[in-house]
Amino acid sequence: MYKMVGANLSRMLLQKMLGFREDAYLIESSFEGLEVDLKTLDYLDKLGMLPDKSIDSAVRIFDKEGSSIGVAFKNKYEGGDFWFVIPYPSARAARQQTERLVNHVLDGGIVASVKKKRVASLEFKRAIREYLALSLAEGALCECDKEKEPRSFAYNEGRNKRLRSLLERLAGEHGLKLGEMEALEICCGNGMSTTAIKPLFKGVLSIDNDKCEVCNGVYHGTLEPADVMVIDAMRLTDYVHEKYDAVLGFMLGTIYEFNKGIWRMVFEESVKALKDDGFLLLTVNTREEMGFVAGVFKSMGIKGEVIDNQSKDDIYDGWAFFAIK
Repeated sequence: MYKMVGANLSRMLLQKMLGFREDAYLIESSFEGLEVDLKTLDYLDKLGMLPDKSIDSAVRIFDKEGSSIGVAFKNKYEGGDFWFVIPYPSARAARQQTERLVNHVLDGGIVASVKKKRVASLEFKRAIREYLALSLAEGALCECDKEKEPRSFAYNEGRNKRLRSLLERLAGEHGLKLGEMEALEICCGNGMSTTAIKPLFKGVLSIDNDKCEVCNGVYHGTLEPADVMVIDAMRLTDYVHEKYDAVLGFMLGTIYEFNKGIWRMVFEESVKALKDDGFLLLTVNTREEMGFVAGVFKSMGIKGEVIDNQSKDDIYDGWAFFAIK
């Protein structure tokens, strides 16, 4: 039995983009799941055993350049027909395995009608992000019974002003046109800092590995569902394949001796996702933590500026690291 997550959600980007009147669902419930495709492979294996024309419709999904990026199957259900959408994994082996089973179903006479649909690749990714984020916020992706945090935990106007001021000052000093830039925000938490930076950039994709924090951010509107991902920053480039004009991270989690190796991996992944001539801006709480941050980037050949950003008015973002790749 495959759980139809997000059953109470309004018509979403995924459904609109593919032109479905019926509801559309993903089989997998996380970005990690979408890369491994275990539930999807089981579903396709079962479809492959059905007799001819058991499935009314399927849609092959292509990007604007003509590359195959996914497929959707229409499912009969007494409560109302629905579609399962299967985005193809990025890893070659997993993709080949998924496509092999898909082709067996589509080419074996099991589907009565197969159509094609072209979509913009980046918009397809946004639709998948929106689906997973909204499904998370409505409680469809976990057994969590925690109460939502109050909005005051996710919004701080004083901090927002200080972050915007810092970014605008650095942009002025270095000739950066923030409004033309796409930014990647790591360790976004509940989106408190996201609300500060989003108006300054052309676009911001935010990531964090804490789904409860992301859930709260989506719930309170500090995180845009189509622009957030619950993923591990140590494996950032396994899930995020575009390069960005800026990589940002505000009030990174506490850096201890025992987790310095983890933070080094996060920083290495962040640099991989940054365009040449792109910039980094990271903040931490203490000078000692900043010494470690600056040292890691220096060891990677990136020498930046350490900024004393302390304020008597709040505890956030006391030390900042700025560098251009």
